[in-house]
Amino acid sequence: MKNEKGSASYPAPTLSVNEGDRVEVKLTNIGAKKTGIKRLAHTIHWHGMDTNQQNDGVPHTSPAIQVGESFIYRFTADHAGTYFYHCHVDTVEHLQMGMHGALIVSAKDGAKQAWTGGPSFDKEYVFQLNEIDPVWHKAVEQGTAYDRTAFHPRYWTINGKAFPDTETDPTTMIEGLVGQTVLIRMINSGYQPHSFHMHGYHFQVIASDGRPLPQPLTKDTILIGPGERYDLMVKFDQDGMFPFHSHNIVDNTNNGVYPGGLHTMIEVGKQVKPSTTASIIIKAGKKTAVVNGRTITLQSPPIAMNGTTYVPLRFLGDQLGAEVKWNQSQQSVIYLKGNISIELWLHKKQAKVDGRLITLSAPLKTIKGAIMVPLRFVSEQLGAKLELNKKSGEIIVSADVAPSMPESDGSNGHTGHGSTDSTDNKPPETSGTVGGAPVVEIKNNAFSPQKLTIKKGQSVKWVNKDTQIHTVIDLGESFTSNNLLMNGEYVHTFGSTGTYTYYCSTHPSMQAEIIVTD
Repeated sequence: MKNEKGSASYPAPTLSVNEGDRVEVKLTNIGAKKTGIKRLAHTIHWHGMDTNQQNDGVPHTSPAIQVGESFIYRFTADHAGTYFYHCHVDTVEHLQMGMHGALIVSAKDGAKQAWTGGPSFDKEYVFQLNEIDPVWHKAVEQGTAYDRTAFHPRYWTINGKAFPDTETDPTTMIEGLVGQTVLIRMINSGYQPHSFHMHGYHFQVIASDGRPLPQPLTKDTILIGPGERYDLMVKFDQDGMFPFHSHNIVDNTNNGVYPGGLHTMIEVGKQVKPSTTASIIIKAGKKTAVVNGRTITLQSPPIAMNGTTYVPLRFLGDQLGAEVKWNQSQQSVIYLKGNISIELWLHKKQAKVDGRLITLSAPLKTIKGAIMVPLRFVSEQLGAKLELNKKSGEIIVSADVAPSMPESDGSNGHTGHGSTDSTDNKPPETSGTVGGAPVVEIKNNAFSPQKLTIKKGQSVKWVNKDTQIHTVIDLGESFTSNNLLMNGEYVHTFGSTGTYTYYCSTHPSMQAEIIVTD
């Protein structure tokens, strides 16, 4: 967390401690960045932690922290479990405005157990649920009055993200392998109850509000009320893609548009083969590389710029058994290898490694259409060992190759992680033309562009860049596609002038228009 005005995140950062730790958290009230609004006091209430009165963070019983002041909260984390923290000054408003974060108390010594001596797990996820009423937020920002009995959220979030962004965030997109056990910590820090349902599996409810249940409860749907927490344990016994979402009707919308909101996916892969080691020899400016003794021609060779050597990330990903995908909406590239997820943003010296922000020695670049990363990033984050041959100037990259997954049977049409767009060598082009034919991309549950004008006799190509299956159907029934899986294409030639309104039969709110002229 930065001690800077305007640097707050939504939700607040997750705090992690171990059972038995003596915890100290310093709260400094630096005030709001915007001028002309009230200078409000704040506190931290440790929701679910049995602290003493002085450290409970309630202004009715202990002083609130004024702007310019600090206070150190102290307590012992006696019980491993799932908790959260939030401001208790004018709680109704401050919690809605985003002053809340997860507090996780792990088993002693950080053991991968739900609690000390409790059931073990391979991976864990923290899902913090909330909802946003834009009318409230606008009123608070402008300092105007609003009716607190008129609470009408328009957005619902998991860790601050709504579908489809939940599929591209490693903290909300659940991933694993057959045979693995995953712990999902559910926190409802909002004001509305949510009924969460898991497809493909039944889970065990093992703890409630930071305390183990006497006996696990096997369910596939759980109702979580405001302020409640539940720990869910699920053992993956089949591979595939399965939704995990709220069954409340409006929870799955973004400002009234379906699908959205409290919806994410579980992606489970098959067991994998043992890893091997790759040896890659590259040199700045050289258009060939040697991989395990085999010479490969590079479309984009390494390049030295301002004292930094840049290497093509997609080439390295291919050799190390990783997936490299471009996220057009975020202008970022996502590197996926095993349980590692790394996101880098174009021209920024920042990366997110398994949800944790780090600073890079140099920013991500695109050079002649290729995604290039600094060599130092390869050694520090991709687990590679680097050796420099000072005589020849060649760089030897040694790293484990990710275990290879069995070929997909194509039953679910999913070939990657999240709603990302990828090409072999460069970030994808925006919707344009391919071979003279206009292209409409289907992504983020929308057609892009939504309105297109063409000449009579021209063809239009639709390409599905979503993880979901879509269709292209004319309202006048002059053309219709079959189900388009991810990366599926459909082409239609327009022989008559007119205006054609088309839609997706699976997601009817998706609608667009093509105007055909002489």
